[in-house]
Amino acid sequence: MSATRIYLVNGPTGTRLVKASVASQAISHVAKSAFSAKVASQDDLVEALSEGIKVEIYGEEHDSGSGN
Repeated sequence: MSATRIYLVNGPTGTRLVKASVASQAISHVAKSAFSAKVASQDDLVEALSEGIKVEIYGEEHDSGSGN
């Protein structure tokens, strides 16, 4: 078992202390309670695109000025 540390994770729901092996695990742990993801259905895509939500590409910088 790898060594763990206690990380201070700041997010939209406040500050949390998370014991994990690496910072990315601590962030993932907190993100699970703030976000969800599923494969978009065709109806989901039609609705979201009609509302002006753009498709983002993983790894590319997100344009925070677009409201998404």
